[in-house]
Order: sequence, then structure tokens, then C-alpha cells
Amino acid sequence: MDSTQARAEGVRSGYLNSKAMITGLALLTVGGVIGAWGMGVSGTAMMRKFRRWVTAEQQPISAIAGHKTVPAKTAPTVSGGRKEMATQSAR
Repeated sequence: MDSTQARAEGVRSGYLNSKAMITGLALLTVGGVIGAWGMGVSGTAMMRKFRRWVTAEQQPISAIAGHKTVPAKTAPTVSGGRKEMATQSAR
């Protein structure tokens, strides 16, 4: 009798664990789908904003990139190669 009762308890606890696993996996799946939809919506909104910005500039993207990198390239030559902070320190 003891071996039958132990086996029945093992089956019940295994059933509860598998039910909890199925529930957890279902919740993870739902969360993943919601997250994917959120990334899709935000990505679409960001791309629309970027395209509007580029259209407003009415310049090719390569020209915009060139204008943005020029200050970064000239910064070391303006400072004369010195490695100092831009702000004056209190002396």
C-alpha cells in the first residue's frame, strides 16, 4: 500500500509541475508577442520620423553625414593637438 500511495503522490506533483510549466510558457509566449508588436510599432514610428527629417533637409543622406562629421574631424586641429578640457579650471 505504501508504494501505491507514493506513486500516486508522484503523479499528482508531476501533473502540477507540468501544468505550471505550460502556464509559464504560455505567459512567456504572450509576453514575447506583445514585445515584438511594441518593437515593430516603435521602429515604424522612428523610421517615419527619420524620413520626414531627411525630406525636410532636402539633401542626400551622404551630404548630411558629411556635414555632421566635419566638426569632429576639425576639432583636433583647432586645439593644436593639446589634450585639455574645454572648460577653464579654477586656479
